[in-house]
Amino acid sequence: MIEIREYRIGEFAKYLGVTPDLLKHYEDQGIIRPSRSDSGYRYYPFNTTMLLIECIRLRNYGMTLREIREILTAHRHDNTSVNRRLSENVEHMREEILLDEALAADYEEFLAWQAPLAARDFDWEIRWSRPMAFLPHTDKYDFLQDPRIYEILKSWMSYIPIVKSSMKAERDGRITWGLLVEERIIRQLKLPVNDIVDFYPPHKVFYYKFRAPLTHSSSENFDSPAHPAFQALHALNLEPLDAYFRTTLMPADWQQDINCQYGYYAIPLRT
Repeated sequence: MIEIREYRIGEFAKYLGVTPDLLKHYEDQGIIRPSRSDSGYRYYPFNTTMLLIECIRLRNYGMTLREIREILTAHRHDNTSVNRRLSENVEHMREEILLDEALAADYEEFLAWQAPLAARDFDWEIRWSRPMAFLPHTDKYDFLQDPRIYEILKSWMSYIPIVKSSMKAERDGRITWGLLVEERIIRQLKLPVNDIVDFYPPHKVFYYKFRAPLTHSSSENFDSPAHPAFQALHALNLEPLDAYFRTTLMPADWQQDINCQYGYYAIPLRT
């Protein structure tokens, strides 16, 4: 009969590339059970190795300790249940990966967008917009009361800053604040939509990028010739079409002035 060797906690942790605290935590949760000497020292048998490796595998699949306990028990009885749980968790991990990739891409795009503003407080360009979607949320003074907004608002809010805070200004003077996002992001992150969401197809747009103090949106409209965005527009003999958006990206410098921000105006052009 082969004798199964046992190891003190520090030695066993070293051989498995984990910490003694992890072993103690798994013991506290009833997942592994070392023996105890008369003096109280923990001893881990060599054949605990595979159990611990299985725990680490499940942990790295994103399982909680409670789920690991349940799976280790179910594994002896119901492989279908185990596979279903793992599949659900891996799908959640894929969703998290998509979110992380979208966040990283959004920040890299912001850095590239921000670069021209290092030397001056504004920049502009004319290009075709991407397909966008807008979820209204507030007017100038209060929350909008349409229940369709609140059916999906929580999901949209959870994806800020990929979803942008944006002001929609219309020719009749109406101002609406809401959330603006590219249609591709809706598909990528599976954002819910309903018929309160406005969709905007690609269009030729004048983008006015700025680094400036916070402004009061109530004074911004198509009839504000003193506004720098519209001064630049008129200087180019360009005519705005319909509603435009002013989108906030982030404060220019949290350490220096929280009342300063980066953002842009997206003004559709009459072609």
